Amino acid sequence: MPPQLAENVLALDSPVPARDRDQELVRFVGRHGLVAIRHVMAELGVGRTAAYRRVAGCVDAGLLERLDILSYEPGLLRATREGLRYAGLGLPLAKISPGSVEHMLRCTTTAQRLGEHYGHDRVRSEREIVLAEQIAGKALASADLGERHGRVRLHRPDLAVLTDEGTIAIEVELTPKAPHRLQGLIRSWRRAIGSRLITEVHYHCAPGQTRQAVERAVSKVRAEKFIQIGEAVSR
Repeated sequence: MPPQLAENVLALDSPVPARDRDQELVRFVGRHGLVAIRHVMAELGVGRTAAYRRVAGCVDAGLLERLDILSYEPGLLRATREGLRYAGLGLPLAKISPGSVEHMLRCTTTAQRLGEHYGHDRVRSEREIVLAEQIAGKALASADLGERHGRVRLHRPDLAVLTDEGTIAIEVELTPKAPHRLQGLIRSWRRAIGSRLITEVHYHCAPGQTRQAVERAVSKVRAEKFIQIGEAVSR
């Protein structure tokens, strides 16, 4: 795996061993920004009642907060600033809007599925990638979009998987982007693979127009051998 990514992102994920189940829970929520109770159940390997009990304790302690952003998805969870400190994470308070909820929840579910396949300790969230690259002062798992006004612009993946062969960038694509923008991103990912910063790029797409748009962009840029396209998981 690229030494820079191993040095920075891996260190961010495990500054200290989890002291207890509360810390394990708060770290999980803090890393991903936003989770639902079903994610907690899967992460801790417990039933709904036990998950609600554990969450309630962390909410009462000021480590987690419930967010009622969407009427059909009540009780979403975010780590508070105190919770982020308690969990040993150097991450900021997650910024959440009604428009970002669906994508954030899909990313959390995708991360859990990837963890089942590759190992949970090998999966990194976008929040962790951002912090690692800020510390390193350079791209570690992102696509270089070129300079604008003298500053390098980076496109960060939604998730990254650290494998023995290198880093897999994961994009969770739920809505179609403009063709020129999508083609530019695909070209940037192809360059990242060419520079050996990234070994693979996987697009997890919503079916229909979104997947078709990615397939067209990949074909237009002739990046079929660099980009894998699959279906996005449900929430």
